[in-house]
Amino acid sequence: MNDIDTRLLRIFLVLMSERSVSMTADRMGLSQPAVSHALTRLRQVFDDPLLLRSRAGMTPTNRALSLEEPVREVLGGYERLVGPGSSFDPATSTRRFRMTAPEYAEHLLMPPLMRKLRSEAPGIRVDVQGPDYERAYELLERGEVDLRIAWLLKPMQSLRSLQLFQDRIVYIADRDHPKIDGTLSLAQFMSLPHVRTYGSSVSTTNRVIDEAVERTGKRMAGIFLLQNFLTVPAMLAGTDVIAALPRGLAMRFAQQYPLQILECPVRLPRVRYAAYWHERSQNDAGHRWLRQAVLEAAKTLEVAKRPNRA
Repeated sequence: MNDIDTRLLRIFLVLMSERSVSMTADRMGLSQPAVSHALTRLRQVFDDPLLLRSRAGMTPTNRALSLEEPVREVLGGYERLVGPGSSFDPATSTRRFRMTAPEYAEHLLMPPLMRKLRSEAPGIRVDVQGPDYERAYELLERGEVDLRIAWLLKPMQSLRSLQLFQDRIVYIADRDHPKIDGTLSLAQFMSLPHVRTYGSSVSTTNRVIDEAVERTGKRMAGIFLLQNFLTVPAMLAGTDVIAALPRGLAMRFAQQYPLQILECPVRLPRVRYAAYWHERSQNDAGHRWLRQAVLEAAKTLEVAKRPNRA
């Protein structure tokens, strides 16, 4: 163990979580050869294969399973020992924070947050990745994610939270839509095709829409799926397709594309985005600075300044 460093141990924990060299590389921002080399070094240090290839990915050995918790404890102790503790200077810090956020929240928050980072904390890095709905709490608990930006209908009581901004869901359609002229009726809402992005089936926005539709006892027409939400407004041009978006984003798109913004004919709850973190990070000075920076970024948003209807 004399020749192992904390970077190898962190790679080991992510490998145990992902059971994949490529996915570990993606999460850590490394190349696959770098992760493969790290795994080779780990095998040498622990004198064990640790993770073996299988049809379902990589399967950990008994030795790897027995090491996972002790390695996590070692890293936690190391971070407490060398971490910033009660003192933290953003101007000189080189910490790297990890956040998860849906594309909409990232699109709004990262521009003002990046300006603050580059002007006040040039050495700090903030990595943003897509939400992992199934493992969200686990990632916060393990310290693999520092902050989760999300709209949650039923937040977990064990997490700390900070309200960031509110919005509401509207629909967009081509300005020259063949059937819609400023108003979206319930019949049109149900009969016209909708467009969503992959993975959106588990998003809060589409879940509340589907629940509202279910309460009407009716069924929507077909749904088109895209990879990227930035493709949505361009796709609507010259078609009868409609799409749901938070109003703040719809307003931005309407400045770039010939769109009309429509009120949703079914009642939906207000969009409430918040930052969530685990108790383990509550008293960390650097984390407190990050939370405040994200809150200040949210306060600059037009959706935060504009009153939202119920």
